[in-house]
Amino acid sequence: MKVFLNMVGCRLNQAEIEQLALSLTEAGVEVVSNPEDADEIVINTCCVTAKASADSRKMLRHHKAHYPNARVIGTGCWVSVSQEKSAEQTQMMDQAYVNPEKEQILVDLLEKAAPDRYGFRQYRPDLGARNRTRGFVKVQDGCDNRCAYCLTQVARGRSVSTEPNSVVAYAQKLQNLGVREIVLTGVQLGSWGKDLSPRQTLADLVTMLLDQTKIERIRLSSIEPWDVGPELIDLFKDPRLCPHLHIPLQSGSDNILRKMNRPINTARFWDMLEFIRSVKPGLSITTDIICGFPGETQELFEQSLEFIEKCRFSGGHVFPFSALEGTAAFTMDGQVQHSIRKERTSVVGQVLAEAQREFFLRRLGQNAKVLFESRVKLQGEWVWQGWSEDFLKVYTTSPENLHNQVRCVRLDDLTSESSIIGQLCNQSEDKSED
Repeated sequence: MKVFLNMVGCRLNQAEIEQLALSLTEAGVEVVSNPEDADEIVINTCCVTAKASADSRKMLRHHKAHYPNARVIGTGCWVSVSQEKSAEQTQMMDQAYVNPEKEQILVDLLEKAAPDRYGFRQYRPDLGARNRTRGFVKVQDGCDNRCAYCLTQVARGRSVSTEPNSVVAYAQKLQNLGVREIVLTGVQLGSWGKDLSPRQTLADLVTMLLDQTKIERIRLSSIEPWDVGPELIDLFKDPRLCPHLHIPLQSGSDNILRKMNRPINTARFWDMLEFIRSVKPGLSITTDIICGFPGETQELFEQSLEFIEKCRFSGGHVFPFSALEGTAAFTMDGQVQHSIRKERTSVVGQVLAEAQREFFLRRLGQNAKVLFESRVKLQGEWVWQGWSEDFLKVYTTSPENLHNQVRCVRLDDLTSESSIIGQLCNQSEDKSED
């Protein structure tokens, strides 16, 4: 049996398909990079925005229509919250697993594959367009927050932590497969350990990984501001912990943050930024912003914009408010016109783009340790693309095969697409970076 895996959405969805792919491969099932070759197609869906939900439906329909010889399996957040009628779902997929049933996919696939399995194998499977040199490690699922715009708690339930020994064992497995960087992911990553007995913290988990693995780089995915504490920030003194944090602000207006039901205000957020920068100057901090949340007047938007500018982020993502049925925000008074949401999103996008440019400019002339991922065309020339320790996209030319190598790169110039062009350091500089 041959299985193809694809997904829409966040790094957690990426982590889940990577872990499923590795488990299938170890059991002797072939994971293929082309859906045309597959007997089974698994799609991990998303519902974080209306667009993500639409993209999930589109991906399911596409695979169902174009690969009739394969069975299409849908899972993930959109499948879990979908109100689609059964007849409409059958047009998109042959079988659906809601999030609490997700682990059963592996069991069922292995049961079907049993007659043609050919023994234990251990290597990183080829996920085609979803291939990453970095290894995404799911350490937590679910969420205990009730943000007014989000369906995550409905889709994934309450926060549940993966046992620390299991996380370490999986990281060691990735290390043995040649992975140079792992990315710790979760719905509410910073809540890891709060449900364990005895209670633990994300800082405890990172410390275990630093002590018990030899992974060259450990990166944190998105973490909520109220989960950022002194113990965690102090760990960034270790060069193996990548100096980048993605901390969602969502709005720079305290009025809107209250309506969003976010347990943070701008004063606390600012104090957190100041503390981080006092401990680790130069650490890259990116964010998420939502524009046009219900009740966001022009005055409140301008307050938000002023605070976003003040924060001096290293970049970030901005989204127009997406009204999702089933959330508190869906029926709130003061819905903002779509055209205004779009206009405000553009304004904030320009502010974040300029902040990113300023951060990039400060890095020019410096060296970075870049983990190279793929070979791509840039301005008609084949170049290697990778990610620096502070999550800058970096391009360089080289006759060498740089795939999955961590190399010292001198950062020379900006491109037109939010990235940097650099050149490999000479051998003495390269070694001095190790």
